[in-house]
This record gives sequence, C-alpha cells and structure tokens, in this order.
Amino acid sequence: MEDLIPRPETRRLLDAWWGASQAMKRHVAPLLEREHGLDFKDFLLLDAIFSGARFPGQIVERLAIPPSNVSRILDDLTHRNLVQRTLDEQDSRRVRLTLTGAGDEALKGARATMTLLMEAALHSMPDADLNAFTRGLQQLHATLIHASEICPHLRAVSDVPKEATS
Repeated sequence: MEDLIPRPETRRLLDAWWGASQAMKRHVAPLLEREHGLDFKDFLLLDAIFSGARFPGQIVERLAIPPSNVSRILDDLTHRNLVQRTLDEQDSRRVRLTLTGAGDEALKGARATMTLLMEAALHSMPDADLNAFTRGLQQLHATLIHASEICPHLRAVSDVPKEATS
C-alpha cells in the first residue's frame, strides 16, 4: 500500500476529532456518571428508547452498537429499573422497551446536562458555521458507513469474525 499523506485539513480534522472524543471520555462521561448515574452508552440507549426505538433491534440499527452490547446495557438498565421489557402484544417473540419513571427522570437530567455542555461549547459559533459543521458531520457519517465500498481492499470491522475482534 502506498504511503498516503493526508491534506493538512484532513490532519487537523483527525486531530480535532480525536481531541473531542478524548474530552468526551475523560470529562463528559464522568460528569454523566457522577450527576446522573449513567455512562454515555446508557444515555444513548435511554435517549433512543425515548425517541421511538421500541425494540432492541431498532437500537442496534440506530446506534450501530453490536446486539450483544445492546443486550448487556439493556440488562443493566432493566436491573436498575430505568427500562422495562415486556413481550410485544403483536409478536410474542419480540421484546418491547419502555422507559420507567426513573429512566425518564434520569434521561431528563442527563439531557439537561448535555444541552448545557453543548450550548456552552458552541455558544461562540455563529449559526451558519454550526449548520455547516453539522452538515459536514452528517456527510462524513454517510460516507464512513460505506468505508468498505470506498476502500474495498480494507475489510470493514463489521466483516471481521467476532473471534478476531475479541
């Protein structure tokens, strides 16, 4: 494979992306844990259920998290009485998900915290810049989900057998 040198803009984007993801892990995730008893994946799953994901498969699809991880997180959220699982009335093979009162309250608090953080972080960015940034992230997302088609010589992580990634 030839040695590709990224454009300076690409390098800056990768550096900024890395920095933002590390800040989320080191600062935001502990804040959610301390203030609301949720880790970031808990927050994402509760938010997905609140936003209409009624079945575990919908969460897998929406968040691109492996089914085994979703199941493990749902077990924990159910054990903590934040999520309720019931058999679907139309298809007893499916499990329907709903937030409990405690789950709804935890999500409201975590959403408030995340909103305050994001508003503080983005307050100096003009709306036009924020909209352009958001469109750029959406375009990046749409492109990266097809990474194995863009670079067919590279195997996508989802194509690698589980034993190889464990």
